[in-house]
Amino acid sequence: MTYTKKWDWAHKWFAFSLLAMLVLNWIIAFGSISNLSGIILQIPSSLLFVVMLFGLGWGIGAILFGKGMDILGMALGYPIIMGINAAAGTIIPALIFSPGIFFQTRGKLIIAGAILTVAGIILCAKASSIKAPSESTTNSKQLGKGLIIAVIAGFTSCLPNLGAAFSGQITSIALNSGVNSILAGNVVWSLFFSSGAIINAGYCLFLINRTKSIKSFFNEHKAINWILMLAMSVMWIGSFYFYGIGCSMLGDYGLIIGWPLLITLSIVVGNLWGLYRGEWKEASAKSKRILNIGLLILIGSIVLTAMSNKF
Repeated sequence: MTYTKKWDWAHKWFAFSLLAMLVLNWIIAFGSISNLSGIILQIPSSLLFVVMLFGLGWGIGAILFGKGMDILGMALGYPIIMGINAAAGTIIPALIFSPGIFFQTRGKLIIAGAILTVAGIILCAKASSIKAPSESTTNSKQLGKGLIIAVIAGFTSCLPNLGAAFSGQITSIALNSGVNSILAGNVVWSLFFSSGAIINAGYCLFLINRTKSIKSFFNEHKAINWILMLAMSVMWIGSFYFYGIGCSMLGDYGLIIGWPLLITLSIVVGNLWGLYRGEWKEASAKSKRILNIGLLILIGSIVLTAMSNKF
């Protein structure tokens, strides 16, 4: 998104929603599951409704993420949203489907990893706020509104994992239809992200219509802009499909172990990419030191969480 030219956020996010959540999503789903249509027809309507509802909720959460960050800023908004995302996406499936795990060494390591993840997120956000302090001030009324939005965004951001956890019956239908066990979850992603696209793309079109800026899609940079958004879409939707494959290979606790790893690694890689691009070149020694500590803590949480699967 950084390299696109003369496109507002709404144009970028619409292109991303269209390509990642719809076009590529279904290409991957149909490419990996030959009888996908037949499997979907076997899914009870009540279960389809649940998955689609999770997807719609996640779509709303994606919008609220931006709103919460805009009101609260990096230092407060990011750790609240991503901390809740990582913790809730790990703990809620465990509490509902495998509550006994918390009495095992595996569960204790997962909890310890989640705590370290939240701590690392807070430090990385703190480092970013020192590097680029917000110039806006937030009054108490706005702060309260921002906190509510951030909390909702945090819980809705983990809905992909919750949607997968509550869709075991869909996976079973796919398995009974002869789908490979590591690909069965692809049915869930195809439905989940399609409903998420409705909210995301719809909101973007609303913004584009309000600003009368639809012509921006056809500016002189349109070709490179669409190529860049396509590349972003491939990496994003691909990461979720690979995540599903990885979770299936981890066994019964795949979603519980996999989610904190996915979130933590995405934050680590994002910060390392920022370092590579020189975003921290002019930052103070203090902010760099805090960032390094935060990244080390996040790496520690990855190690702890990965170790939990050995017990």
